[in-house]
Amino acid sequence: MKKIIFCMLIFSSIICRAQDTHFSQISDNELLINPCFIQKIVSDYAFKVQSRSQWQSVAEPFKTFSASAYFQEVRNIGSLGINFLSDNSGNASLNNNSLKFFYAKDIMFVKGLSFGTAISFNQRSINFSELNFEQYEYFSSSKKNYFDLTLGTNYSFDFNNNQSHNLGLSINHLNKPNISLVSLDDKLQLKYNFAYFYNFNLNDINYETFFFHSFQNSQNETLLGLNLQYVFRNTIKNKTIIKPLLCYRFSDAIVAGAGFRHNNYELTFSYDINVSEFSKATNYNGAIEFTLIYYLFKKQKQNKIDKCPSYI
Repeated sequence: MKKIIFCMLIFSSIICRAQDTHFSQISDNELLINPCFIQKIVSDYAFKVQSRSQWQSVAEPFKTFSASAYFQEVRNIGSLGINFLSDNSGNASLNNNSLKFFYAKDIMFVKGLSFGTAISFNQRSINFSELNFEQYEYFSSSKKNYFDLTLGTNYSFDFNNNQSHNLGLSINHLNKPNISLVSLDDKLQLKYNFAYFYNFNLNDINYETFFFHSFQNSQNETLLGLNLQYVFRNTIKNKTIIKPLLCYRFSDAIVAGAGFRHNNYELTFSYDINVSEFSKATNYNGAIEFTLIYYLFKKQKQNKIDKCPSYI
């Protein structure tokens, strides 16, 4: 049973127009959702690594690794970001590696409105020596290089000091690159990401609810969730935040986890409990996900006070 399921997963990964790589921790996955969400980062600079392991109860785990850097308002030209993503699927080592550059800028004449763009350089590869075929099969190449384009927009607004809203939309694969490894016309179709975040502050707790919907061809993904941020300690030298999270990926998984931030460091862990039709094979096991973030803030310039000379 496991071998059959594994072969189905590998086959669909090679020749089908499946969904792109994704993470469950939506609030910590800004760049892969919308380039404008660079500006959602709470610090001037941020460095982030993410790791996800999925389907380990069925076959060789599908592993995804992401590393990002964010730079807010670089010399007033806009916000910049860079992301490296590596996705490895199963025993056949179907790899998708990409290096992506992001840019976002506020629109001067409309408060809260911003536009962003991204370009990525990608390589897709597979190790055919790990696959067994009943008869000889010819494959034109084991690697495919291509570039990809993304556009995004975001509108944020506040009702008062305690409430804020973010509405974001992005369109991915604008150039529809051909990613086939078997001499077929297998173009990445347009992918649309819509995300809405609502934040409400009450005393020492920040409530963030979010709705995320993505669709590409006949594939779609919808998440609805809640993130809490409880400020456990907030002094001049120490800041400690506890962050439980819970969300539901429709017809697929329940995601539960928690994060812990101390000063500039933040670590978040989550687990996907598989509740789809696939749960009988996975025994409800889904994915394990970790995120580590380092926040960096600019030094505040101190105003120089000129003292008046004293006269006797």
